Amino acid sequence: MDDWNAITQGIAVGDSTAFRTCFDLLHQDIYGYAYRYFKSKEPAEDVVQDVFGAVWAHRHSLDANQGIKAYIYRIARNTIFNQLKRATYDQDMRAFVCRSQSAQHNELEEGYFFGELQGLYEEAVSKLPSQRQLVFRLSRNEGLSHEEIAERLAISKNTVKDQIVKASAFIRKYVSANMREHVSYTVGLAVLSLFSEYPFHV
Repeated sequence: MDDWNAITQGIAVGDSTAFRTCFDLLHQDIYGYAYRYFKSKEPAEDVVQDVFGAVWAHRHSLDANQGIKAYIYRIARNTIFNQLKRATYDQDMRAFVCRSQSAQHNELEEGYFFGELQGLYEEAVSKLPSQRQLVFRLSRNEGLSHEEIAERLAISKNTVKDQIVKASAFIRKYVSANMREHVSYTVGLAVLSLFSEYPFHV
């Protein structure tokens, strides 16, 4: 079984074989993507577990016509971003990420940098026009697909996509323009890349 529509349909009805096939096909890609950000095995493995756990938990809402790859990639992106944000408050997670940064910056400074990035991100989102902000939050915070957002807000999928693209571009520009120049940009660039509409090739 390697047809994505068939795999999606199987998972949607609780077919464990279809789910296992999906896991076998994509888990290394998800692990590799997460590892690029955390440079550590344990948090990357946690992302894989969280992503596929979410897929199975929400299997009944899958749309076979939409396919599952983009859905999984979106969950992965949101999971990674949420872990990066959580690192601001979680000492253990912050230590994992800080070890991947340049040795010239200590853990305290990198932890502060995470906090600054999160603040800039939230500040940028708050500056978006009301509908664009709502669309972006439904996509990033709730993980809704373009179709689901379009149905909820009674707008077209093209409008949803356009709003998310414009929101992502504004946030990247705003955060990049306001990051402190005297700290490492490694973490910042990692976070900014997650604002892109399609961080994976699907």
